[in-house]
Amino acid sequence: MEMTNELNKFLSYIHMGNSVYRIYYNESNKFNDEKLEMLFKDIMEVFKKHEEAIASLIESFNEEATSSLTAAGILGVYKEKMKIFDTPLDICIAALKATNMGTISALKFLNNNKNLHDNIKNAIYEVISDYGLIENKIINYTLENL
Repeated sequence: MEMTNELNKFLSYIHMGNSVYRIYYNESNKFNDEKLEMLFKDIMEVFKKHEEAIASLIESFNEEATSSLTAAGILGVYKEKMKIFDTPLDICIAALKATNMGTISALKFLNNNKNLHDNIKNAIYEVISDYGLIENKIINYTLENL
């Protein structure tokens, strides 16, 4: 039960990431930049994959996976909605910061839960690895479009 509570908390952070990237995607529409829109759309698919994987782990313990955000997550999403993005660079910088925050949260989760089953550890490792790939994609897009 304790582990599924922790996993649900982790899952809610992934939901937050997906919600934040949905904001970036919607904001990217105003720049008529198909590459930027596709970048964020692809990233949302990665978050969806993570949501499904972590939810499946939780359900494998015969527990219910959360589909909601924590109070902090709701605040974080609201804060991103309030930002004004004047350029694609502004969105990319915000996305890099958000992804970095997700990486840090995942590393803290691993540190605070050292006795995880291997399948749980592997799922978290995949999230961290994908965050690195996401950051590289954003950096590459940015460098190509400076």
